[in-house]
Amino acid sequence: MQRVDLSGPLLAIWFWTVILFLFAPLFVVIMFSFNPSEISVLPLRGFTFDWYAKLFQNEQIGTALVNSLSVAAVTVVLSVVLGVSVAIGISRQRGKLSSGLLAFAAAPMILPRLILGVSLLTFIDALGLRLSLWTVMIGHSLIGIPYVILIVNARLASFDHNLEEAARDLGAGFFTVIRTITLPIIKPAIFAAALISFTLSFDDVVVAFFTTGVDNTLPMLLWGLLRHGITPEVNALASVTLLVSGLTAVVAELMLRLSVRSPSSKSTKENDNG
Repeated sequence: MQRVDLSGPLLAIWFWTVILFLFAPLFVVIMFSFNPSEISVLPLRGFTFDWYAKLFQNEQIGTALVNSLSVAAVTVVLSVVLGVSVAIGISRQRGKLSSGLLAFAAAPMILPRLILGVSLLTFIDALGLRLSLWTVMIGHSLIGIPYVILIVNARLASFDHNLEEAARDLGAGFFTVIRTITLPIIKPAIFAAALISFTLSFDDVVVAFFTTGVDNTLPMLLWGLLRHGITPEVNALASVTLLVSGLTAVVAELMLRLSVRSPSSKSTKENDNG
């Protein structure tokens, strides 16, 4: 009797079950954002864009969106400048020192956001600073920097440092080498890290909750609206936030793939084969 191998179909069923479990809540939120009724029940009673129109007419939401974009923009600049600098420094170390520095730099990633938020609030209060969007930017930068370090360091791991040495032999200084050799080659990884930093900042609620003052970010406003119940307007706002975050993540993934397929990596492989 021939044995039937069911591992393939079972694995496929398991895969799509997990995918459905992950994305079904997001689909439900988007679906109810087009519901003309204020009550989120099935079946839908029609299809409308009215809730999205109300979002753009809501001055409070517009202000929160501007705040979120401003915080995310400054967070990207701080995270990229500091993260890239640290990643380049770590890449120039060798052996256990490099691994230890990388692990230490990535440590904030494993800290619960709640602990990080409480720690930041205590630190800010000890310095006597007033809570504002600037303190939110500081908190979000602490979230984004480790991601920038890991992404850029991964690109630098396959970087051909012989190019830098050749430039120095020709008389180029340290900053000239960084500006003309290193940064152009790792540019796709920097862009990807910047986009991920933007997404992390734009979506964050926990750290912003502890570090913001009277000005709301968009996720904070959404959190406040949820206290009054889930309405189609809340679903529409969540859908817009999801769209922005999703598109940013997709572009970041494309930039990472571009970084992996960059000419530098190819030339390094060709040199190794030669």
